Amino acid sequence: MRLGTKLLLGFLAVAFLVLITGSLSYYLSNQIKNDLIQESQKSAKELQVLTEMTVSLQNSMLYTRNFLTESEKLREGDQSLRTSSQVRQARDMILRNMEQFAESKIEFSDHAHRDELGSDELSELHLRMHTLMDSLTLTYGPYRGLIDELLDQDVEEDYGEEIFNVTIEPYFRNTLLPLLDNLRYNSNLFLGLQQEKLEAQAEQTVRRIILVTVFGFAFSLLFAFIIYRSITQPVNTLTTAARQIGSGNLDQRIKLESNDELSRLADTFNQMAENLSKSMVSRSYVNNIIQSMGDMLFVTDEEGTIIMSNKTVYRKLGYSNGDLDDFTIWELFTDETRVSVKKGLVNHDVGVQEFETELQSKNGDWLPVILSTSIVADEMSEKASLVFVASDISVQKESEKRISDSLHEKNILLAEIHHRVKNNLAVISGLLQMQMWNMEDESAKIALQHSQLRIQSIALVHEKLYQNETFADIVISDFVIELVDAVSDSFKQPDQNIKMDYNLEQVKMNINQAIPFSLLLNECIVNAYKHAFLGAVNGEISIILKESEDKLHVEIGDNGVGLPEDFDYESQQSLGVTLIRTLVSQLRGEASYHPGKNGKGTIFKLEFTLEEIN
Repeated sequence: MRLGTKLLLGFLAVAFLVLITGSLSYYLSNQIKNDLIQESQKSAKELQVLTEMTVSLQNSMLYTRNFLTESEKLREGDQSLRTSSQVRQARDMILRNMEQFAESKIEFSDHAHRDELGSDELSELHLRMHTLMDSLTLTYGPYRGLIDELLDQDVEEDYGEEIFNVTIEPYFRNTLLPLLDNLRYNSNLFLGLQQEKLEAQAEQTVRRIILVTVFGFAFSLLFAFIIYRSITQPVNTLTTAARQIGSGNLDQRIKLESNDELSRLADTFNQMAENLSKSMVSRSYVNNIIQSMGDMLFVTDEEGTIIMSNKTVYRKLGYSNGDLDDFTIWELFTDETRVSVKKGLVNHDVGVQEFETELQSKNGDWLPVILSTSIVADEMSEKASLVFVASDISVQKESEKRISDSLHEKNILLAEIHHRVKNNLAVISGLLQMQMWNMEDESAKIALQHSQLRIQSIALVHEKLYQNETFADIVISDFVIELVDAVSDSFKQPDQNIKMDYNLEQVKMNINQAIPFSLLLNECIVNAYKHAFLGAVNGEISIILKESEDKLHVEIGDNGVGLPEDFDYESQQSLGVTLIRTLVSQLRGEASYHPGKNGKGTIFKLEFTLEEIN
């Protein structure tokens, strides 16, 4: 039987006994209570009816006396309506009380009847009450006859008073009243005996309840003891066997005849002992696995003294077998690694820690490794061991050095390319400058000047890239100021005062967008100097750069003469505007021209998405 089934049956049995005891107690106590209530109600009813009988007879006597008194007044000549009414009312009340007595007597006989009395004393008392009722019935007949005879006499006759005083009243007082008193006494006596009987039954019921409770308690104890024995004996057997297995006796086996959870637990213990026995046999197999590891393995005590190491340690570090006896692991570390490892091992909750460090070989060379450290607790000896696993990364380090050297060479080559491109563009710019000195045609000079500025803007981009360590991007805000200064030096007249207003955010831009943006900025500044301030002494050019959600917002404005009324950005065919449209398209942006503040000057707006910098 399963252990859970045993416990469940035990609980159910106890619960069933409690249920039976409680139900029986409730039934018996409720039965006694109902019997007491029923008998009390019957006895109270009997006393009430008996009282009504007595009151009815006494009232009949009183109204008979009243009847005789009022009749005497009629005989004496009082013929008033009140006297006649009193006579009739007295007659009616006599008859009514006589009828009430008869009804109460019948009701008392019905209530006084008992089917089960239970004792000879009650039976005898019950028989006596029936005898008294029969006597009351017999004696009531003459009394009723005398009353009827008194009521039927002629009012003029005066012997009614004599009948009442001589016959009726003595008969009532000496015959009927003693019978009623005797009947009341026996009824009270019967009630007392009945209550004593019920109290005896209640005591007997209590004894039965106590007996059933004691029996249930004893049965529960017996059943609990049986369940206890069926559980504790196998548990004790399991405990003893587990202690022997824990002490190293792996041949110990547990035999239980029961078919429950404890039996299955015993089978599990036996299987565990079998597995432990097999694992102890294969300890050399595990040691062979450790010795065949490609990584270096050290096991030390809490002080760092090496307890065990594998063959890879000797092969990688050049030590011979036995060289590391009484050697501490700390002697193989750098000072920095020694401090870091000890600090990490102070907190046992850290778990496995990894360091990139170096181990010193026997000949003094340093071997780069990835070092993993952890703490292993020995529950049997209550001591801890330190485990170190070191992976040789010398090949990886050599590869990293080759990659780093190659990257350095490429950076030098890329810097040299930008430098030479800038120098070549400077040579071209110089040739254009020399060509302008030898030309007399102003339009040709202006065209060459524009080309020179465009070349300078491209050269400035390469110069910034050359100055940057990454060669991938430039800070466009610094570049804008230098480019504008170069254009100003070429176009600003000596008597002009053109102020520059910069509102530039720190924005980085890659080379693919920096060159077209520099050319576009060059065209806008050149156009401002050529057209906006022609013949003007004072002026202002504003440049705004703002980055928002990977988009660059550019505004280039002046307070010059403004655009012609027929100017159309999309249809304009001049070289400068055509170049601006081409550069905007290359940047995949959107551009537009707008009138300046208060209708003065021109504002050029540009918006495009900044490309990712690699």
